[in-house]
Amino acid sequence: MSRQIWHRHEVAVVGVGATRQGDHPDRGAYALGMDAFKAALADAGIDDRHRIDGVLTSRQLSGIDPMQFCRYAGMNPRVTGDLDYSTGGFTTQYAAMLLATGTCEMVACIYARNLPGSTGKPCGVYDYDFDRGLVNANAIFALGWSQYKARYGAGEEVLGYVAVAAHRHAALNPIAAWPELLTMKQYLADDYVVSPLRSWDIARITAGGVALIFARREIAQDLAKKPVYLHAVGRQQAPRLYENEDQLLCPGMRSAAAQVYSAAGMTPGDVDLLLVSDASSAAVVHTLENYGFCGEGEAGAFMAGGGIEIGGRLPVNPSGGQLGEGYLVGWLQHAELVRQLRGECGARQVADAQIAQYCATGRQREDFLSSIYVIE
Repeated sequence: MSRQIWHRHEVAVVGVGATRQGDHPDRGAYALGMDAFKAALADAGIDDRHRIDGVLTSRQLSGIDPMQFCRYAGMNPRVTGDLDYSTGGFTTQYAAMLLATGTCEMVACIYARNLPGSTGKPCGVYDYDFDRGLVNANAIFALGWSQYKARYGAGEEVLGYVAVAAHRHAALNPIAAWPELLTMKQYLADDYVVSPLRSWDIARITAGGVALIFARREIAQDLAKKPVYLHAVGRQQAPRLYENEDQLLCPGMRSAAAQVYSAAGMTPGDVDLLLVSDASSAAVVHTLENYGFCGEGEAGAFMAGGGIEIGGRLPVNPSGGQLGEGYLVGWLQHAELVRQLRGECGARQVADAQIAQYCATGRQREDFLSSIYVIE
């Protein structure tokens, strides 16, 4: 694969901010987004918001409009925008492209949501499919997990390892919406929501905001915090959907993996921590196997005994992820990876973290994405 411009480390995250996750009856989505944006500016040591010449948001899943946000902020950036599918990893790559091409010098990525009465409900956009009826992303993950169990003989405890780790990490995170500890016994005693997924396997909707500020290298080096650089990316889509062999097992991840590791000049063994967009616990299992952290059918053994917990062989979602911290469609994982690489996470800090990888799965759209970030 050809070398990517990120190899010259032209693009860095320079500021992050996030609100508490959970109910916010007194703050609308735009107010939460503004809170996160102000926190990110302060984190970067930026006193003048008008230095931000690109603003990207997401209207998806009851989010915020970039033009309206800029009106509230009193800003006239060069570029505003959002994507049709603007979860965290896709928007951050969009921001990096604006910087790498010289279109912008500093770009803020902001997401917030607060849909009254939705907190605690299962995540996922509902859709009607004539072959399968009323489904959402978790129903598709459930179908895939059924196929996985049949093929590899996975036990009921495999997804439990993911859920238990998520809540153990969330208990260390002061902004987490769901910090209650979970035992394997509690997990296994839970009822199925969409078999074979239990309620603990499905992320719950939260209200909150998060902001990330990206800058070109020459600017990043002069700001308050040590820059966290984008090092490599990988992307793969699967528009043919279930015409693709084993589509329910996310084989598109393997192409994204080959791209990101080739571009980075790395292997999975070089990664210090893994951030997974875990709308479903099954996404973590598919990611571990398809990205090569372990072999096919081996994720259960890899995770057993705390393998994906802080202090284990590969810490996954040390903030609690979407299952424990909050469901802001992959944006919060980016704030966490930046703080982890800076060494700012206190009790949940991954020791000597220098390389972080983010992986996302758009289950209904079949988008697979990965980014590797480093600190110099």
